[in-house]
Amino acid sequence: MSPHLIPIRLYQILEEHSDQEHPLSMGELRRLLRVEYGVSCDRRTIYGALDSLRYAGCDIPEFQDSREGYVLLSRTLEPAEVRLLLDCAAAFSGIGERQYWDLERKLLRGLSLHQRKLCRPLSLPTGYRGLNRGVLLAVEVLEEAISARCQVTFQYMEYGMDKKLRPRRERLYQVHPYGLCFANGNYYLICRYSGYEALSHYRVDRIQNPAVLPGEPVEPLPSGIDLPRYVRERVYQISGQSIQAVLLCENSLLSDVLDRFGMETGIRPHEDGNFTATVTAEPEGLKLWAMQYMERCEVREPGWLRQQMERFFLEGLSLYQGSEAQESAGGERER
Repeated sequence: MSPHLIPIRLYQILEEHSDQEHPLSMGELRRLLRVEYGVSCDRRTIYGALDSLRYAGCDIPEFQDSREGYVLLSRTLEPAEVRLLLDCAAAFSGIGERQYWDLERKLLRGLSLHQRKLCRPLSLPTGYRGLNRGVLLAVEVLEEAISARCQVTFQYMEYGMDKKLRPRRERLYQVHPYGLCFANGNYYLICRYSGYEALSHYRVDRIQNPAVLPGEPVEPLPSGIDLPRYVRERVYQISGQSIQAVLLCENSLLSDVLDRFGMETGIRPHEDGNFTATVTAEPEGLKLWAMQYMERCEVREPGWLRQQMERFFLEGLSLYQGSEAQESAGGERER
């Protein structure tokens, strides 16, 4: 083996076998070089290779500093960072099983074998994996279009009753892309059609065959739209004009309100264990959010949204009452 490869092999051994809890002695370095790469070196050669690695920026303490052995302290990602990324990947349903395991293997590669045993992903990952195997490629192409400020085309898929993805329409979608956001466990493309002011949202895991159109520049965002603020105000990534609403909530919902609507939310406490929150959000998403807390959250303003909520609950109640009546009648017939 060329002497120039010895520092590289030594780095690979330190990366794979050493960490702060598992330093390697000179004898272990020589043994691993011989066993894994068939390289026999004397101590002087290894000292020189270690000095070369330190000169290149690798954090490898001198033996006299640690008194225990040699260890690679500088890594691209720390174990806690790898664990965080693995948990995010495990919770993301948009990628398939093979993509997930490939990503896990790449992330764990930068840790020592000892650290890998302690750095496992969520023990209860998402139980569903999307059927679009090209979601990561779609993200890459869409980011390219956004950076180049070019329009993009794609097919948009939806499920049929056979549980298979199929194009929503035969004609390709052509949009002006402005950004990607991650919400509710999915990537969304924020975009707009030529000639329309309103923005549209598309789940990236439903996008297939995206293609950049270099000769079709993106039009500027409509006047008055701040994209980060726009995304923050969409509770469920439903497009529409944001409104200001007033909610009456139990104090137990304070953390949920601030997590969802941000620290700029206006809060006014009451003495009866409730508080008033003034939020800015898209109304359809706000209705869905308030519905899950219907026993602890009341929409006070605007009046038209409150009326919609009342009608929504009454229609739902009549549906369930109708189902109970039908079941009761069916039971009577059976007897």
